[in-house]
Amino acid sequence: MPDEILIQLEVVPGGRKYPVTIHPDEEEIVREATRQLREKFNAYKHTFSEAKLSDKDILAMMAIEIAISHLKLEKKNDTIPFSTKIKQLNDELKDFLKEE
Repeated sequence: MPDEILIQLEVVPGGRKYPVTIHPDEEEIVREATRQLREKFNAYKHTFSEAKLSDKDILAMMAIEIAISHLKLEKKNDTIPFSTKIKQLNDELKDFLKEE
């Protein structure tokens, strides 16, 4: 859509600026994500201060943690097994009612 309104924001984890173009209705969630990234970065920086990790290493560790969390949520919200079971029970109920 050529007339679609987009806005530019800068996501700044670890002191590095990453420009993102988003829809205005996504602004609040992107700002919250930016805040959480900043907090997580600072927590990692503090926790691993003695290891003297580079900012890139910390960002990589954050990416791994976020990917794992995302996959856990996807698995937790997977409704396919429930849908399959409901269909099976529904079919059994239909068969039972036909017999009567």
